[in-house]
Parts: sequence; structure tokens; C-alpha cells
Amino acid sequence: MRAVVFSRYGDESVLEVAERPAPRPADGEVLVEVRAAGVNPVDWKHREGQVRSDRPFPLGMGWDMAGTVLRTVPGGPGVGEAVYGMLPLPYGGAYQELCTVPVAALAPRPTRLTFEEAAAVPLAALTAWQALAAAGTVAGRRVLVHAGAGGVGHFAVQFAKHAGAHVTATASARNLDFLRRLGVDEPVDRAEADLSAGEPHDLVLDTVGGAVQRSSWALVRPGGTLITLPEPVDEAYRVPGIAARRVVVAPDGAALGEIGALIDRGAVHVEVQEVLPLREAAEAHRISRQGRVRGKLVLSV
Repeated sequence: MRAVVFSRYGDESVLEVAERPAPRPADGEVLVEVRAAGVNPVDWKHREGQVRSDRPFPLGMGWDMAGTVLRTVPGGPGVGEAVYGMLPLPYGGAYQELCTVPVAALAPRPTRLTFEEAAAVPLAALTAWQALAAAGTVAGRRVLVHAGAGGVGHFAVQFAKHAGAHVTATASARNLDFLRRLGVDEPVDRAEADLSAGEPHDLVLDTVGGAVQRSSWALVRPGGTLITLPEPVDEAYRVPGIAARRVVVAPDGAALGEIGALIDRGAVHVEVQEVLPLREAAEAHRISRQGRVRGKLVLSV
């Protein structure tokens, strides 16, 4: 089978499309013919060595996939069924023609989505879903999402609105209308606005890290919550009276089933900026690393 692999950590040039043996499903795993694979920042972080695997090179790439079932398990999806899901971290393997996935990580592909659109959902949507769940009830609360037009962000703002929150989100000027279309109450130009001058938030969701995490403490009301995703909480900046934690995404087929139902009802929009062929995985990483993707990038397999 064709697979995107890399044999050393490095820049985009280490990626190659190679012929690899077809994977064999272990107990509780389903064999899927991959039709499309989502691209996430964790992918290039893995390629660069920021996220490491204990498996030997060459290593596979990617955690988001959508495809059709080739081999299943008792009680699992039927052969030929269209599914989508997230592979467990830290081992990648979605940028290839066949992959194995734990049955508990799979859900039926939403009927209104193509395979490419479905592959854009799992990791980013589950990250947003689990981050909001970690914060508790958001109905009636003021929620701020940093980078609201990105992969995780565009799902987070929609889930928060669906749950009844008042949502503020930051983005570049070109994406403010996009945020309005997603239902964001207060779209904010991240290059110009002074968020600290406004009303504090009950929940701040940091999808960026670094300086954004450090500045976010001042945006949370006393008794509120800061959820950070890309890196641990920087304890040097912790503010007493504010709950803070990092959320690391985990596969969850049941949650993907709920998310898929929201998508099929038209309550959640999936934004795909661009679909590239598998052979252009390096270009997809280059684009992703620039940090200006609206929604998601996807590889067609």
C-alpha cells in the first residue's frame, strides 16, 4: 500500500510516499480503506520530533481518517460501511491507503459530508468537545476562544454556541465574517483588539499557547476557567482563584457519533480550506505550519 512515512525527524523534505506492508488489525481493531486523511498541527510537530514515538523508523503520519470498512469485529461497523475516526496518539498512520483503528474510536461518517470533509472532523472536533466538557457547564456563560477560525477553534465556537454560551473569538481580520457566519457573538481582530479592556470571561480556551496562554489569565474572571490545549499550564503565571488545566485529546467514537448527528442536523459546519493529494503531504505540512489555515487541510488518498 502507499503510505506517507519519514525516516528521520526534520522539515517537510523528510516526508516520502513509499510502499509499505498492509497493517494487520489486532483484537478489537477494524481495518479501514482510507479515502481521506485530515492534517493537524500535531502532524508536523510529530515529524519535527516535538511529539515522539517509541517505534522504530520509518514512522507513519496522521491521526484523522475517513474511509470504508474492509474487515470488522463482532458488534462493529459492517464491511463496506463509511466511517470516520481518530487513531490513538502517539502513533500515526492515517496518511496511507489502509489503516487499523480501534472499533471504539470509530463512528459512522456523517451522511451530509464527503470523505474529505469527514476526515477534517475527528481530532479537531474531539479536542474542542473534550475541552468544553472539561470546563463544565457553558450554558449562559461568557466563553472566549482564541484562534476561532482554526481547526479546533471553528468547532469550539460552534459547540459553545449550541450549548448556549455567549461566544467571543479571536481571528485575523480576513476571518471575522467567517466567525459571524459560525454564530460568534463577538468576533475580535487579534491584531488590534485589547481584550483586557472588555468584560472578563467565565471560560477562556487557548488553542495557541505561549504568549497567548500567558495573556489569557487576565481575561478570566475570578472563579473562571482557563483551558489550554497545545502545551501544559505555565505554573509561573498561574493566578489564584482561576481553575486551569491542559486537555489532551483522546479518541472517542461515541462522541464522534454525537458530533456527526449535529453535523447532519446542520447545527455544525465543517470548514475545509483545501484538499491536496496524498503525494503533496509535504506541501500540506508547509501550509499548516504557517498557522493561517481556516478550518482544516485534508489529504485525498
